[in-house]
Amino acid sequence: MQRSDVPTVFVGKKNKSFYLNVCIKLFERGEKKLVIEALGGNVGKAVDVANYFVYIFKKNEAIIEDVQLDMVEGQTVRGLPKKVSRIRILISSLQ
Repeated sequence: MQRSDVPTVFVGKKNKSFYLNVCIKLFERGEKKLVIEALGGNVGKAVDVANYFVYIFKKNEAIIEDVQLDMVEGQTVRGLPKKVSRIRILISSLQ
C-alpha cells in the first residue's frame, strides 16, 4: 500500500458518520483510492466506516482492496514504551 499518493482518513473521537462523510466526499471529488486508518480503541470504528462505505458504493463497485494490521509505538507508561494496535484499510473504486 503506497500511502504517499493515497488520501488517508484518520479515525478518532468523532462519530462514524463524520468519517463516512469525509470518505464519500473524497470519492465524489474523483479519488480512486483512499486509506482509512485508526489506532487502539478506534480500530473497530474504522472497520465500521469501511464496511458502511463499501455498502453505500456497492453500485459503483467500491471494494476493500487491502487491510494491514500492526503495532506502533505509543506513549510511554512508567518509562516503558507502550504498543498500540493500528489498522489501515485501503478502499478502491473499480471504475
